[in-house]
Amino acid sequence: MKNFVKGSVLAGSVLPFLTFAQVDTDAFDILDVIATFVSRAIPVLVAIALAVFIFGVIKFIFAKDADKKKEARGLVINGIIGLFVIVSVWGLVSLISSTFDVGAGKLDDRNLPGIQGF
Repeated sequence: MKNFVKGSVLAGSVLPFLTFAQVDTDAFDILDVIATFVSRAIPVLVAIALAVFIFGVIKFIFAKDADKKKEARGLVINGIIGLFVIVSVWGLVSLISSTFDVGAGKLDDRNLPGIQGF
């Protein structure tokens, strides 16, 4: 019961931020902020994943025993998987961003595509 009360208080305290009451903010502003954040975070994440991959390759090259090579192989695989996931998410965000015309500076007139007068 305590957890339910705590969750209700938390949800009730966050609700005013979700309603945009008496603020000149709409869903497109939030989507612009999210798109800007993702576009700035992706290169940093790619650099981190690339560094893990390169570190794993260097560690694999200089490893003497099988245990260290296995650990380095895991780093290399994790770096490749990380790069793949990050680039895939980047592509999906780019596809969604271009489909809905959302992104930094793209929604200046605040008109929905294909709907006139709003």
